[in-house]
Amino acid sequence: MNSTVTLSIALPGATGHTDVLDGGAIDGAALGGLIGLALIVLAALGAIVLIVAALVQVAQAVHLSEPSRTRWVLTVVFAPVFGALAWFAVGNRLQAG
Repeated sequence: MNSTVTLSIALPGATGHTDVLDGGAIDGAALGGLIGLALIVLAALGAIVLIVAALVQVAQAVHLSEPSRTRWVLTVVFAPVFGALAWFAVGNRLQAG
């Protein structure tokens, strides 16, 4: 009993049907679009991880007063990437004195 599995990928903008495993070519524009989309998805996932990590650290910071903690959470929520980077650059190192 012999069975054959064929992997077919249809890319946006590509004309027709391309069988990658059969040696079919993918044009440069479609490949560039696919790589661009993958980079955008990776950047978005990286930003989400950065924001969640900042919120977790703000919530666990023992040196912050409640009003200060609230300001940091609002900063990270309303200016997500900038607020998270500001927390890691400045806020994480502030000590209540």
